[in-house]
Amino acid sequence: MIYLDPNLKKIKDARDFHLAQLFPKIKRKANDCNNNDISNFLTDAVISSVLIGSPKVLENINIKFYNAIPNHTFKGYIAYKKNCVLKSKKQTLSPYQKSNITKYGKLHSILNGIFNYTDSFSKKETKYSTYNLASNLDINTCVYCNRTYTKTVINPNKITRPEFDHWFPKSKYPLLALSFYNLIPSCHICNSSVKGDEEFNLKDHLHPYIDKIIDFQFSYDHKDYHNFTFKIVSAAGSKEEKTIEAFKLKKIYETHEDEIQDLRKIRDVYSDRYLQNLTTQFKGLTISEDEVYRLAFGVYKDENLFEKRPLSKMKKDILIELGIIKKS
Repeated sequence: MIYLDPNLKKIKDARDFHLAQLFPKIKRKANDCNNNDISNFLTDAVISSVLIGSPKVLENINIKFYNAIPNHTFKGYIAYKKNCVLKSKKQTLSPYQKSNITKYGKLHSILNGIFNYTDSFSKKETKYSTYNLASNLDINTCVYCNRTYTKTVINPNKITRPEFDHWFPKSKYPLLALSFYNLIPSCHICNSSVKGDEEFNLKDHLHPYIDKIIDFQFSYDHKDYHNFTFKIVSAAGSKEEKTIEAFKLKKIYETHEDEIQDLRKIRDVYSDRYLQNLTTQFKGLTISEDEVYRLAFGVYKDENLFEKRPLSKMKKDILIELGIIKKS
């Protein structure tokens, strides 16, 4: 997991552009909605909060919405989510449970029409789309695993971009389907193959725009004398541990065990003189310690730049454990 600082200029600019582009469209759809209760709830202030409110604000708006719609409650919405799970497991539902699914399903259908992600925002043909958001954010690796490039190519044509994970799943939180802080740039494996519509909450899981201090470290164990495997160290029961488990990071990083062997060889051959020796190769050139580090290991040392290169956090943690670099 990589922290995305919401105070960075590029993040703030992307957020403001997101609001400017989507607000008129959402307002128009809300006004044209055939459900007056939803239209009345979606005031200008509420629409703005839905589009660019913080994750905690989004959580609260979602609660207020269901309590504001007549004959609906947040409690009923919680029951709806549970009933949908039972239905997906092909369990027998009571008439009340079936009625609950139908009732809230109709409400969600209207919300999907207003906050349309799949058939509008994610399409290349849309004037302002996921491609523009990805380009504005300029996050180059998956925020969740930091092991895959997610670069955006938008010119001359919209060719490739990161996937956007809905931290609050759009299938369960249709009101938040276009919320800026609910759209996390990620790789296909983390978004679709691993997380899917698994439900996270702010108490138990890391959120990239909230959790600045992310306290876990990559480490390694011996498989045998010559081979090694990853372990990820975090406090038991912590948000870090639960998030690591949810994204199956240990299992996924096992595909990169050869990286540990390469770093061990550097330690055995060059010890702590490796970077010093490499620096001497650039005599006459002005080159910083961070630049030498990047040339040597192909990643960034500054955690604020981890998103620029895959495996940056993992390599730094292992390099510190091996004693090749000092903990900053």
